[in-house]
Amino acid sequence: MSILEKLLYPHDLETFFSRVWEQDHLHVRRADNPALQELLPTLVSVEDLDELLTVAYATGSHRSDALCLTRDGHVLAPGDYLRPGGGQPLVQIDVERVLTLYRHGASITLNRVHEALPAVGGLCDELSAFFGVRVHANAYLTPADAQGFPTHFDTHDVVLLQLAGAKNWRVQPPPVQLPTPAMHDGSAAPTGPVTEVLLRSGELLYIPRGFVHQGIATDAASVHLTLGITPYPWSWLLHRVLDELERTDADFRRSVAPRLGRAALDEDRLAGTLAMLAARLVDTERVRRALDHQVAAIDRPRGAPLRGLLTRLTHGEQVTLTTMVRTKRPDRVGMSRSGDRLLLSFGRTALALPAFTEAPLRILCGGAAVCAAQLPAGLDDDGKLVLIERLIREGLLEFADPLAPG
Repeated sequence: MSILEKLLYPHDLETFFSRVWEQDHLHVRRADNPALQELLPTLVSVEDLDELLTVAYATGSHRSDALCLTRDGHVLAPGDYLRPGGGQPLVQIDVERVLTLYRHGASITLNRVHEALPAVGGLCDELSAFFGVRVHANAYLTPADAQGFPTHFDTHDVVLLQLAGAKNWRVQPPPVQLPTPAMHDGSAAPTGPVTEVLLRSGELLYIPRGFVHQGIATDAASVHLTLGITPYPWSWLLHRVLDELERTDADFRRSVAPRLGRAALDEDRLAGTLAMLAARLVDTERVRRALDHQVAAIDRPRGAPLRGLLTRLTHGEQVTLTTMVRTKRPDRVGMSRSGDRLLLSFGRTALALPAFTEAPLRILCGGAAVCAAQLPAGLDDDGKLVLIERLIREGLLEFADPLAPG
């Protein structure tokens, strides 16, 4: 079961995407998904956020937007808790001042916690791989009976995971249907009925982009994690296709003039030109290339998973025939034949290996835990160990046995 299925259970993915996604909010209650209350602490805890704020942020310089404070729906002036340090846009965070403001009713937003907390980063990576878009995570700490941000809507879909306490949410239909970042207008008035949702610890709330929402903590402090799912609308995809056509097809570069300035265009000629251009636009192979480019852009910054690689490099020589290994992301491994060579690609790495390694490689890259002794014939024991050790060094394989090195 994927992480998304675990989060949304008992709602299956097909039902979610056909009836809920971009259409309505969804509240997953503890009674319906009791496993969620056990899953969330493994991703992030209040103690993790405490250490991030009071230890990591208490020393050195940080980005000025690493955190922000709000109170009663208003953003507090950064000068109230930040001071210059390290040059623009780096600052030093006055953590004692942050905590003082929190004690007096200010809410704390910790931005991009997926960059600092490995488990949250792994969650965002997995969701990003599924959706093919950027997924980020912010953490929100709100004192009892307090409101952080004002009533607003987002231009990305959000998944709220309640870690501690509870929050009362008011959700309304969108004043702007499926807005993109360029369409964010804070003055847009909400319309439609208000739905009240009490989000308790161990519960999830999905809110589509455009839906107006406001959250107020109950009589205890509230801590929740928000996952932001960046949209990739059809219009953006077609823009990329048109960019390629502009570069490669002269008909798309022809000027509409001199007919552009005439009061009456030749309707038949206009319709014929549009039909000709539209036919070239509807090219599934070209659209597929644009989609592949989007997915590659999401994969490229991360490359192979690096966390723990130093330990694996240090202990790689301890691999034995019974050492269990696995590839962390089998869905991101590409394999193709070229003559007597096998091309293996993952992240930003590409390897050319002998073709006779294909059978053991397909098992090693399948995602299941496996050891050298379980690999098929074709390589002797020494060859199997050499192959596994190289893939560990390259960052493709990791140790699956918790008692093994790393």
